[in-house]
Amino acid sequence: MAAVATFAPARGGLPQSQLLLGMGVLALVALITAAPVLVVIFGAIDANVWRDTFTYPVNRSAIGYSFLLALRAPLAAVIGFLIAWLLIRTKLPGSRFIEFAMWVTFFVPILPMTLSWILLLSPRYGFINHLLGPLAPPFNAYSIGGILWVHVTASSVPVMVLLLGPAIRQLDASYEEIGRVCGSRPFQVFRRITFPILMPAILTAALAGFIKSLEAFEVEQLLGRPAEIFVYSTRIYDLIAWEPPRFKSAMALSTFVLLILLVIAMVYQRLNRRYDYATILGRGASFRELDIGRARWLVSGALFLLVAVSLFFPLFMLIVGSCMKLFGFFTIPEPYTIKHWQDVLADPLFVKALINSLVLSAAAGFVGLAIYAVIAHLIVRSRLPGRGMIDLLAWLPWSIPGILLGVSVLWLILEGPGLGFLYGSLLSLVLIMIIAQMPIGVHMMKTSIRQISVELEHSSRVCGAGPIRTFYAIVLPLVRPMLVSIFVIVFISTMRDISTIIFLASAKSQTLSLLMMQFAASSNLEAGAVIGVITTAIVIVVALVARRYGLNVAAAR
Repeated sequence: MAAVATFAPARGGLPQSQLLLGMGVLALVALITAAPVLVVIFGAIDANVWRDTFTYPVNRSAIGYSFLLALRAPLAAVIGFLIAWLLIRTKLPGSRFIEFAMWVTFFVPILPMTLSWILLLSPRYGFINHLLGPLAPPFNAYSIGGILWVHVTASSVPVMVLLLGPAIRQLDASYEEIGRVCGSRPFQVFRRITFPILMPAILTAALAGFIKSLEAFEVEQLLGRPAEIFVYSTRIYDLIAWEPPRFKSAMALSTFVLLILLVIAMVYQRLNRRYDYATILGRGASFRELDIGRARWLVSGALFLLVAVSLFFPLFMLIVGSCMKLFGFFTIPEPYTIKHWQDVLADPLFVKALINSLVLSAAAGFVGLAIYAVIAHLIVRSRLPGRGMIDLLAWLPWSIPGILLGVSVLWLILEGPGLGFLYGSLLSLVLIMIIAQMPIGVHMMKTSIRQISVELEHSSRVCGAGPIRTFYAIVLPLVRPMLVSIFVIVFISTMRDISTIIFLASAKSQTLSLLMMQFAASSNLEAGAVIGVITTAIVIVVALVARRYGLNVAAAR
């Protein structure tokens, strides 16, 4: 009889060294994840501050607008699920290219996409408004609709496709085949079988998207401020940028939103546990694709159009905008020039920001990768005391918007004894980005490590290798594709991040994304577009290289 692989750590007593190690790891993870939350909560303990903060109409409307705009997440989850199902479950021409384009759309920084949509939908000089003329009322990028459009096309829908794709891939297609055998049409099968079975995955993705939507900053700052549309994150920025900074009011506003987020996060965690069931059974599984006949060409064409609207057309307009004398003025004599490119490339601020971005992204990627791998291995393989709490604390930053995490870490640096040297340094930016990306890094590593039989590690230990050598020589090589994926996600997330690092960066640690935001906010949209093109090119190159060496976004079916 064949031996059955076991995935549980061996039983037995724990030596004192392991007890101390477990307590030390728990304390370290708690320090870097729970401390920022506690700083915000204790910093807001003042009834007068709460009263003053929430009697101010702008603060109340900012919270209302934040939750209103975050409602895009459920809609995006449904749309993303439909697209992912079509790409994975049906025979569509070009499906692999479309799926990879969704990954690229997700990776591309949203600020350059925002500049493109300003060029297209500005009520004053937007290219689309110029083409339509009097045939239709002008579109307005500086509105609730404009903000929603940018988020849905450039971020919300692509990320839902990526989140829901694995759940669809793991669904046994025989459930759908039973429906078709009984005479149901393909989309009846989708509506009555596929959609209900995967509803828990859709719901959890929608809740996760709702939480992350509340941390959106750059789009709301650029498109909302001219229309006096303020959200939670932009109000926090205004309060901290005040002279002198209004930390207490910022903490009160942050605590209110944080409490709501923690309730949502607990619901999210509960749903994840409640609906943890298998759809691939021991009898075998079917993953055959559905043939939808000639409709596949129409569906494929619609998805290619979606990719063009969300990725290729905005990127093209971004390049065009970077070469314009005046951003958006297409009808002036000789409207195009390369002067802005020459000015930006010769600017010492740009060179410094480029170096800072690459160093910061690479450092956060490599150091974070090592930390996430160790934490995930301890959670999955060890019997250290408190590993369940470590798992919960490692997930905690997911429920903290980036702007809030930045405020809390800034407060810790300014008020903590001996921490002042971190302010404005690249080291502080590396630390905060490692914290911000810890939930996804640890979660992905846990998933990958669980797929490795513990017997392989036991065999290494029997042959005389110690735990560190076993981890280095056995575990890490087997999870190489996941390591590449996590590095790419952390690298690109750091490269494009604004809200998390905006309060901690200084002139000497400014990044490309912050410099782009500075140019865009000061109405120098041409220079902002130039930096947007460069940042986007770096991100796409990294994504392509990673795909070649381990990032497999279109998994075998």
